Amino acid sequence: MSYLAAASVPPLSMEINGAPVGLVHDFREQMTVDVTAAAARGSRLPAGLHPGAVHYRVQLNRVLLDNANLSDGFTPYGLHNFTLSIIGRRKTVQFTGCEFTSVTVHSEAGSCVIEEAELLAISRSTVPEGGV
Repeated sequence: MSYLAAASVPPLSMEINGAPVGLVHDFREQMTVDVTAAAARGSRLPAGLHPGAVHYRVQLNRVLLDNANLSDGFTPYGLHNFTLSIIGRRKTVQFTGCEFTSVTVHSEAGSCVIEEAELLAISRSTVPEGGV
């Protein structure tokens, strides 16, 4: 029995580009905004702040990969500008324009587990019912 199945919280399903990949025990997300200070004409002091691009940092923890195409281990290095969907009971959270920044994988005979992965995304959306 996997340690994901033994947990008290039911795992979430994970898809990459619409294809089922595995189960996620938990994830965290952080939104950041690029902000630029604008000075008033003739002054060196900022007169206001202007928001710029929004970025999402997503951390996945304890992902059990159950896709047969990943049986030789997970290699995210070929994935660029992908869509990540995390599906729970009440909603689906979808991140687009994703790039992995780090991945820690634990592989053993017959299974592959991502201990921790972090990625950046350009946008985030949610779909009610059938999701997180």
